[in-house]
Amino acid sequence: MVSAATRATPVVPGGIDWAARWRELVESRETVGPGGFEAGGSRWEGRAERFARLTRGLDAATDPFVRALKAELQPGDAVLDVGAGAGRYSLPIAPSLARLTAVEPSNGMREAFAQEADRRGIRNINLVAGGWQEAKVEPHDVAFVANVLYFVKDAARFVEKLDAHARRACFILHRVEERAAEMAPLYAHVWGKPRPPEAGALDLFNLLFSMGIRANLELMPRPAPARFEKPEDAMREVRQSIELLADDTSHDDQIANFLRGFVTRREGVIEFPPGPQMAVISWRVRG
Repeated sequence: MVSAATRATPVVPGGIDWAARWRELVESRETVGPGGFEAGGSRWEGRAERFARLTRGLDAATDPFVRALKAELQPGDAVLDVGAGAGRYSLPIAPSLARLTAVEPSNGMREAFAQEADRRGIRNINLVAGGWQEAKVEPHDVAFVANVLYFVKDAARFVEKLDAHARRACFILHRVEERAAEMAPLYAHVWGKPRPPEAGALDLFNLLFSMGIRANLELMPRPAPARFEKPEDAMREVRQSIELLADDTSHDDQIANFLRGFVTRREGVIEFPPGPQMAVISWRVRG
């Protein structure tokens, strides 16, 4: 549900500089792990296959974010997807739109997006190469971003541009809880330090209010557990969850030991615990 409120007097919860706090959280994450997760960074190229699989496997009829977007859409709408990845959330809504613009800096992600769009016979899409701050696009009726802002240091500037490029409404899908929080001990073992806390949905909500955006936050049902028929696929998922390359087998002994106490096996299928809870944050733009 999109909030009817638009820009208002800024409210600064706790007297905290939320833009500065967001930057600190993102920068602290960069001090541990391999890096390369900035827009268009090298780490994304190796994840295009996984994102393509998630796109193909999404049940658009039941996915809460797709349903939230569809509830807002009107006939003839143009929609902007910023950081579109392989099209997980934009391809399900594209057939009902006049046009869809997808901004994506990763070559591998754009290729996966284009291949899946072609497989579905979708032709009303404009893929824009590049990061959001450099992208030159016109305003659209609805603009959205899904699971991108975790890596953006200047979230306020990012959101300001998103708001300026929506004629009616903006949507952001963002995690409430840490992804793969249960894997924190394994992450610390691999990288030698604990993973710093992530900039989450509550940080984002407070940042928006401090910018004068009286947004609505709706909690989504916890997603179903990820399931894998092949042990190697489960290993690849864990590797990427702790920021290793998918084919980096150097820590597989530790990962295998971890998986024994982490997963459930049902009828030959490896089942992970449910994923983190997500939130949909939305608002009406200034008229």
